[in-house]
Amino acid sequence: MKKCRLILLLVAAAVALPGYGEEMPHTDRTRGLIRELLTKLDSTDIYAARKEKSIEELKVRLNECPQDEKFSLCNAIAGKYSNFIVDSALVYIAMEEQFAREMGSNSLVIDSRLRRSNTLSMGGFYVEAGETLESIPRNELDGKSLVQYYNARALFYHELYSATNEPADFREKYRSKYNVYRDSLLAVADTTDHLYLRNMEKKADRAGDFDEARRYNAIRFSRISDTRSGAYAACLYDRFMTAFYYEGKLTGEAVDDLLESAIIEVEICNRNIASLLRVEALLININEVKAAKKVSDYYYSSLRLFGSRKRLLEGGEQAINIMDKNQQLLQARNKELLVALALISLMVVAMVFLLVVTISSRGKIARLNEDLQRSGKISKNYVGVVFQLYSSYIKRLDVFRTKIHSSLRKGNIDQALELTMPSGDISAEERKELFYNFDTAFVDIFPDFIETVNGCLKPEERIVPKKTEILSTELRILALIKLGIEDSTQIAEMLHCSVKTVYNLRSVLKSRLAVSEDEFQRIISEL
Repeated sequence: MKKCRLILLLVAAAVALPGYGEEMPHTDRTRGLIRELLTKLDSTDIYAARKEKSIEELKVRLNECPQDEKFSLCNAIAGKYSNFIVDSALVYIAMEEQFAREMGSNSLVIDSRLRRSNTLSMGGFYVEAGETLESIPRNELDGKSLVQYYNARALFYHELYSATNEPADFREKYRSKYNVYRDSLLAVADTTDHLYLRNMEKKADRAGDFDEARRYNAIRFSRISDTRSGAYAACLYDRFMTAFYYEGKLTGEAVDDLLESAIIEVEICNRNIASLLRVEALLININEVKAAKKVSDYYYSSLRLFGSRKRLLEGGEQAINIMDKNQQLLQARNKELLVALALISLMVVAMVFLLVVTISSRGKIARLNEDLQRSGKISKNYVGVVFQLYSSYIKRLDVFRTKIHSSLRKGNIDQALELTMPSGDISAEERKELFYNFDTAFVDIFPDFIETVNGCLKPEERIVPKKTEILSTELRILALIKLGIEDSTQIAEMLHCSVKTVYNLRSVLKSRLAVSEDEFQRIISEL
């Protein structure tokens, strides 16, 4: 009885679901935000359709509006496409520039070229972005256009030095130029402008002045009225980056900022989403590989639609990493399942044995019922087998008890004694059913077992079970050894034979091997 209980406890432990991996800093909102993000990913087609509808409405207006309104409508359409589809954004920026030329406005032409440079930089088209910047006449820049020019230059070099495929010495040169143009922007920009505030925040981050960075971030937040906008998501992401990337202190609040930023950007169908790349990494770190793969699949497909070469490279590397992690997880789960099934088969044997030896005891049957309830996570097929056997034994017990009770009430003592007389035929039949169920379960789990064992024996010594049996006695002994039961006394007890018989069969089996005993044990253990 104690041995059977131990087996049940081992099986329960083997089939228990694995918990989370490394604990991630979190707040009371964190798990809810993760669930919300994963739910939002199921509705991305709706968000994309909504964005496409708003763009189509602008296109209809563009075809119908007067000539002097076409520039602003092209600008609006290009803005909608800017974080949605790079190629489409470039098409409407080109149309916008053409309308600016027709209007005879050099300043609007320059604005269009600056927008084109920014779009090309974000898309990873650095040669084209650089050529566009070089085509802009510096002597015609003043005021706002000069600020936008310095911003375009800074963005251009930022994208270059942050590209993972650039050599280290090139990246350092690009970083230096980025700093120069960023400082130039700060020197001429309005101190209330969002470009000034964001660049001051980043400058403070890089200088290690995190309180100052958060102060600028708070000012940016205070000037955003729409809490579901791209600007609000960018502020959340920048606040996360201050804590995580620059300060190196990942807090629960920072994780919430990242998740909320990602949720907003999924809602507005921003396909140039830097936040999701970070979300993937966090989910992998806490062993949420399935959730990370869902995020990765959406992120990578979005980048393909967006058309950014740089983002595709970054996302592709992480997607490969997640696929590797997912494969490792599947392999680990398969190993866990193999162990669980082996233990389940052992449990089935133990329970059948327990039913046979405790058929006359209702107390033992009740305890076995509790054991069956505790092992509720086992394979439904084997549960069905055990349940059927259990039901059959109860029915037999009830019939047996009814006959005994009827005989005693009638005073027929001889008939009662005859009913309770031990029967060798019944025991043999029960053993036959026990072995059949064990053999069936074991061969189902290890279908190559007999073939593997015979492969280790001399050709003339191979074991061929009889037509009326699945496993022979020798194979049944090896099956129990495979399941970790190596003690001959215990094997003899479970197989209802003498210890000497087990010893003799194991000794004879060794003499029939075509490989060394150590090699045989290794092959069986790795099966």
